[in-house]
Amino acid sequence: TKEQLLDKNTPQWKASNWVANEDSISPPLDIGSQKYIQRYIMAVLYYAMDGPNWITCSEGGSVCNNGSPWLSEDDECDWFGSDCVNGELSQVSQGGFQGNNIFGTFPEEICYFTEMSTINLNNNKVQGTIPSCFGRFSKLELLALTSNSIDLPFPDEAVEGWTNLKILLLAQNLLEGPFPQSLTKLPALEELGIDFNSLTGTFPAFNRDDTPKLERLNLANNGLKGTISSDIFDIETLVQLNITTNFFNGSLPANIGQDFGDGNPLQVLDVGMNELTGGIPENVYNTSNMVNLVLSSNNFTGQIRSDIFTNLFQLRILALDDNGFSGPVPETLSPLSQLSKFLVKCSLIVSWGNHYHF
Repeated sequence: TKEQLLDKNTPQWKASNWVANEDSISPPLDIGSQKYIQRYIMAVLYYAMDGPNWITCSEGGSVCNNGSPWLSEDDECDWFGSDCVNGELSQVSQGGFQGNNIFGTFPEEICYFTEMSTINLNNNKVQGTIPSCFGRFSKLELLALTSNSIDLPFPDEAVEGWTNLKILLLAQNLLEGPFPQSLTKLPALEELGIDFNSLTGTFPAFNRDDTPKLERLNLANNGLKGTISSDIFDIETLVQLNITTNFFNGSLPANIGQDFGDGNPLQVLDVGMNELTGGIPENVYNTSNMVNLVLSSNNFTGQIRSDIFTNLFQLRILALDDNGFSGPVPETLSPLSQLSKFLVKCSLIVSWGNHYHF
């Protein structure tokens, strides 16, 4: 806005001053050219995200191993973590293991870049909500904001534009309140990690019609409750589901591990630390691709089928502890060499001969 451009304390004023008076690119750019506008907007992003205090590749910084420092005379498409398509910014990626001390909120100017396909700012200090104008990013495939301070709401206008979004990572943020159901309508979504937040409500309405490509879903460590929807297990691409440490109750859906004609791709099922009851559905014993099966700390009952290891021959982690399973010990519990972790203990173990209760 005009007010922002006139206020010397705003990122907009600082960016306009830089591009007009301090940018040392050669030859000088024509005012109003596409490149001039792009460098201005990237400077707005730099100042809005506390660029002078970044760990690496800030203006004039000597530590910049991959790319050029921001606000340098080099092509802005070569600035650290940036990439372009046809000369327009398409990637902002500064989300390494320790992040880059990026602090602040997204300026709306970033939405000018409609070629944007990758935003990776994991492990930083990004604050606030996702701007509505993010809906312009119809080519966005990766939005990774794990370990920041993002909060709700997610504007519907933003989510509705993410028709090509494949990976959405929002774990360890400040998301508090009802699960944003708009996220269950992303047609290209393959992975959603939204664990370690404070989301509430019932099991999200993921299904094979709205999210037919979903492979990995992590809802762990939230405040979700109610029964587990069977619709999630009708998605033929589902490989991993982690819902540990919530308040889900009821029994496991009978269609877990159903045969889709060529088996079932499910490899990881972690439902530990909920309030689930009943037994292990029969189809689970036929998920030959299963690697991790975690049922710990629930109220499951019944017997463990004797062919569990014969059928689940790829199993590496089996956690059954702190439940109410009982009955004869399966003879095939003996080939434990295939497991890297086998948990059956709890604070009280009662056994009589070849029977168990755990």
